[in-house]
Amino acid sequence: MKWFVILAATASLAACSAEPPVATNATADSGAVPAGSIGGVEPSPLPVVAARAPSGLPPETPPHVAPPLDPIDRADLQDRDLLGSGCAFRAAPGGPMLLVVRDEGDGLASLNRRRYSLAAATPGRDAIAVGGIVAGNGVSFTIRRASDDPVAVRGSSQAWAATLDMRTADGGERVYRDGRWECGS
Repeated sequence: MKWFVILAATASLAACSAEPPVATNATADSGAVPAGSIGGVEPSPLPVVAARAPSGLPPETPPHVAPPLDPIDRADLQDRDLLGSGCAFRAAPGGPMLLVVRDEGDGLASLNRRRYSLAAATPGRDAIAVGGIVAGNGVSFTIRRASDDPVAVRGSSQAWAATLDMRTADGGERVYRDGRWECGS
């Protein structure tokens, strides 16, 4: 029993030593010592290769000014079956609609004469009215609406001061400050 205690104490001291274990089959000329090995592991003859960036991701591009949004009219909304209750961003009171989102969460924007179908991150009348994130087809928008009381416009519609941030997949950015977020039927 005494020998067992001495052997166990020696083994635990060896395990806690600062020196890494030496492989029993490592050759003197290779100098390789597999880390954490007790022996029987040959070092890999292949060179160590640095990790690569994940493939399929687009290269990062520096931000640049995105082109302005094109106005959206009633015919655009009718063509895409987007008429109905929802919200629209206008760069100025009474100005053309630049972004439209229905209460159901689907929307539309136009950039470089191309129409972009959009989806709200959180659909629903109350969620759309407070602003939020809308995105689709490589372009995203963040609507930041003022929290003060709305101004009544046209019938049951209401408007708030708002800012619209636009980001494109190629690194384009454009911010519309002092705009209006108008919601209603």
